[in-house]
Amino acid sequence: MTLYFYKMKIELICIEKTKKIEYKNIIQDYLKRINKKLDLTVKEIPFVNSKKQAKESISIKQTNLIKRYINDKDYVVLLDEGGKSFSSIDFSKWINLKISSRDIKYLKLIIGGPYGFNKKHLNLFNEEISFSKMTFSHQMIRIFVLEQIYRSLKIINNEPYHNE
Repeated sequence: MTLYFYKMKIELICIEKTKKIEYKNIIQDYLKRINKKLDLTVKEIPFVNSKKQAKESISIKQTNLIKRYINDKDYVVLLDEGGKSFSSIDFSKWINLKISSRDIKYLKLIIGGPYGFNKKHLNLFNEEISFSKMTFSHQMIRIFVLEQIYRSLKIINNEPYHNE
């Protein structure tokens, strides 16, 4: 497997800023490594959560905020526990297909907020993938996604990192 095209841009879209300095440092480290190979940015969407609002209402508001950052030309992937699961090797094949596609210019990976997505209001996605059947905090999953993208780039380019 080889990485063919570097022109596609990947954007990881998340609700809320990364709060813990330890997480921020890890995220910055992975971004530095990944951006040597391709253009990846993290877009953190601010959200003011009112404890008096119903979870459904919060989910709809978060989903509407996300919709502002995607358009119909983007290839949009929701990261959701109900989505398709991959091994690291299979994820690297999946991401290589996206990177090497001439049809995809912007790959948007969407992480919902603490109450997830309201899929009735977010109908602009192309597919859903899962990093686990388990639920992770929307803060920590950012690190897992970036690590797997970095691992995928190493696998695609036959570079040491992944042991299998």
